[in-house]
Amino acid sequence: MRAWNRICTAAAEHPNHYAAWIKTVEPRILPPTGAAASSHVGAVLFGGDSVATRESLATSFGLDIPIFDASTQLPASGRPAWLLPIRAGDVVSPALGAVLAAQLNGCNARVVYWDEDQLVPEGRTAPWIKPDWDPLLFRAHDGLVGCSVLRADAVTGESVEDWSALALSVAEETAPLHLSLVLTHRKETRVASARPVVTAPPVSISVIVPTRDRADLLESCLDGLSDTRFPGSHEIIVVDNDSREPRTKALFERLEATARARVLSRPGPFNFAALVNAGADSASGELICLLNNDVETLSPDWLEQMAMLAVRDDVGAVGARLLYPDRAIQHAGVALGIGGAAGHVDKGARPIPGAFAPWHDETRTVSAVTAACLLVARAKFVEVGGMDEQSFAVDFNDVDLCLRLAARGWHTVYCASATLIHHESRSRGTVRRGTDFTRFERELGALRARWGADTAIDPYHSSLFRRQSERCLLAF
Repeated sequence: MRAWNRICTAAAEHPNHYAAWIKTVEPRILPPTGAAASSHVGAVLFGGDSVATRESLATSFGLDIPIFDASTQLPASGRPAWLLPIRAGDVVSPALGAVLAAQLNGCNARVVYWDEDQLVPEGRTAPWIKPDWDPLLFRAHDGLVGCSVLRADAVTGESVEDWSALALSVAEETAPLHLSLVLTHRKETRVASARPVVTAPPVSISVIVPTRDRADLLESCLDGLSDTRFPGSHEIIVVDNDSREPRTKALFERLEATARARVLSRPGPFNFAALVNAGADSASGELICLLNNDVETLSPDWLEQMAMLAVRDDVGAVGARLLYPDRAIQHAGVALGIGGAAGHVDKGARPIPGAFAPWHDETRTVSAVTAACLLVARAKFVEVGGMDEQSFAVDFNDVDLCLRLAARGWHTVYCASATLIHHESRSRGTVRRGTDFTRFERELGALRARWGADTAIDPYHSSLFRRQSERCLLAF
């Protein structure tokens, strides 16, 4: 996996990477030119008029496609079955009509949407490869207008003031159908919606920090917690696994003498899941925060941002955006199926605006998050039995926890506005020998047997991405 990441990352930095994908892959996944186009779609054009938009619609659907002006009233009768709201200047793929002809017949969804990119004088660029339906993400980014059709009966009147709001409301009534194809080429870059300012409700939090020696890391982690704004009362529980160094012992004594933290001793072979469970058993907070000792805070509001999500009835685990010390992405959610197991989405990417920025720059639903910084309601954690310390002592215990929470109806959320530094070495690699290798293989086998991770197609990722790479890279 790590070798593939390096190779794929180098390939993606080539300026013609997307152009090569368009030339070699897209013809294989789109219908052939001249395929039958849907005769049940009409377009609603708003933001002015556009010769390019009208010509692309005529090419895709045929010359007789009805095009309505959004600034005027829609006809009360005689509407086609589906409507495509599109901004002036955007154009669609010549294959869109044929794709919809195949997909809309017998379709039970009320909204069908697809992927998009940007059309500039030099060609197509900045593809937005989308996940299956995620209200959190699509409330922040308009991924429907120009890139979806909705049933005409959703328009109950003869005029619509805000097509973006209408498409979103219809999509949230019943899950839309997502087509993993780039079928719209927008004229301008879409801008993310403003994030609402929400105050976290008062809630008590227990922070659980497993550790073994490395007093320098633990002191830095605890200093960050001292600067953290908590939305209510809190406690810090350091779960010690056989620390031996005098500096660590002295730190423990100071922590307990000042009541800054409780130190819980759990000796024995390293079992991360068991250490977390021991801390949770001792916790009194309404929320428990799992925090690695090598995590460094950047701003005092990170925990408040996560708590606003974790207190929701429909949310289970909440994970933070973690950066390497050089500010590249270390964690932005976990997707099943990467590497035949589970991988960190867009690991190694730079968190700047770009083609795949929504994957790491927006709060969104994910299949799992890392336990290096994870917040969950203690009652929900207890209800699913905590971490599985028998099957996943070291690896994949966080993934398994998130999936068991989701199986109870509690979504896992990646919180992009909570950003911290994770001092995991990028060049360290993972070398497993002897019993450690045997243990990893056993835990990997358990993940595949329980959750089908070797063949899973993650609905919050994309089938267009290369499964061998954690970076969001288009597969050839």
